[in-house]
Amino acid sequence: MKQVERVFPLPYYRINKNFFIYAYSKEACDLHGVKEHLLDIFDEASLTKVKGTIKPEIQKASLEVHLKPLDEEDSIKTADMYVSWENDLYAEVLLHVKDERLSKVTQTLTQLRSRLNDTNFELFEEKEKLEEAIEQSNRLSAPFIVLSADTAMIPLFGDITIEKMHAVEDSLLKSSQREGIDRLLFDFTAVGEFNRDGIHVLTDMMKSLFYMGAEIIIIGIQPHQAKQLNDLKLPLEINYMHSLQQAVAKYCAQ
Repeated sequence: MKQVERVFPLPYYRINKNFFIYAYSKEACDLHGVKEHLLDIFDEASLTKVKGTIKPEIQKASLEVHLKPLDEEDSIKTADMYVSWENDLYAEVLLHVKDERLSKVTQTLTQLRSRLNDTNFELFEEKEKLEEAIEQSNRLSAPFIVLSADTAMIPLFGDITIEKMHAVEDSLLKSSQREGIDRLLFDFTAVGEFNRDGIHVLTDMMKSLFYMGAEIIIIGIQPHQAKQLNDLKLPLEINYMHSLQQAVAKYCAQ
């Protein structure tokens, strides 16, 4: 097992089909220390899902997992895991730990919804808090992650709704104007359904960024989703790539 240098700032592991770790990045070490087996980093509640999904028969996979606390003062972290098998023996694993604010928002949503189901006490005030929490959750559904001096990634999560897209539109447009960022990778790997109005807002945003000079690359799109995007007549210069690993290898390798 050895530490390797990666060109993107995300925890990375190379494992075999028995989850033995052969290599890991500095970010992986910082996240959870040095481990021999990948299963050692997951909370017990995620183990069944990981074992059932991460296997050579499923060549590419993405799933949400919960990571064990690193120590008594730490808390369970939620992360999106991306897996790509090189062959029947070895796979590459990327982790994107979700913003702690998102975990807190999710917890707030659960608590508020439970209270609304159990009682009508202070219903109006709780309704306002719930709407505020949903709005904040929507704003965190498309984070802006700088991968290199000129490239950033925008991973999209869940269904593409108009509420989500309006919530993230301003922040993404502002973030994309950072000095030196001229390539944007929109990752659709974890996207669910397209809401018609939501996808219109997203494609309008992509067009705006393209006409402002950014190179746009769409990653992980499903065939039926690609057809919906094509119907909206995106600029022909927008590129499509199959996976995040492929895009990072092409655009972020030194």
